[in-house]
Amino acid sequence: MLNKVWNRWLALAVLGISFSAAAPQAWAADLYRAEFVLFERLAADSGIDEQMETRQPESPVNADKMLWVVDGNGQANTSMQLVPRSGLYLRSSAARLENSGRFKVLMAKGWVQSFPPNYKGQPLRVSVGDLIPGSDKRQIEGYINVDRLRYLHVTAHLNNWQAATASKPPADTNQTGSDASNSPYTAAQTGAADAPLTTATASDKAQLLTWLHETRRMRSGEIHYLDSPTIGLLVYFQPLKSN
Repeated sequence: MLNKVWNRWLALAVLGISFSAAAPQAWAADLYRAEFVLFERLAADSGIDEQMETRQPESPVNADKMLWVVDGNGQANTSMQLVPRSGLYLRSSAARLENSGRFKVLMAKGWVQSFPPNYKGQPLRVSVGDLIPGSDKRQIEGYINVDRLRYLHVTAHLNNWQAATASKPPADTNQTGSDASNSPYTAAQTGAADAPLTTATASDKAQLLTWLHETRRMRSGEIHYLDSPTIGLLVYFQPLKSN
């Protein structure tokens, strides 16, 4: 069995996270700097392939806006006006990850935006990491979305792909929620909470390793940590003064 989603406490110790960063006073109600650090664990737990071999993600969401997308030529593209990494609150956490030797930072991005009440965000596409040989997929594919009702909410929908190691039998199309309950992953990690599993695959050269499918309520001025067996995501919202 997986080691409690690859030892959350070890990761937090490496990051040196303070979860109660002091919230500034007299900030504008709706203006924030949104920050995301996506990273992979370099030594994944054994047995992941076998546990995920029959699980495939649903059809991808059409995400026209791009947070950070690396194309087939290695050119990075974004639809956002990104803040330099040196200006991120999470820059020190990203540096600790990289210096630990245990993790690899795949993306550290942030931008400034107004998130007024009842804001419904658009999915921001993410495509980072190595290109899977013979495939059109990169290591991490998916999207991140920010909504605000009474509180900010982040939805991370990220699939971790790897090169196919062998041909696999088709997944059981009659799989039900009770089958999902026998999985070692939580509902957030399997996607059981927000979408049914399907048998569709994007490429016979790539197979799903794990995924991170989770929606989390955010508190501004605090670092939030979302994880899966192989990848993790740090999220931070800093309220800003209006001009």
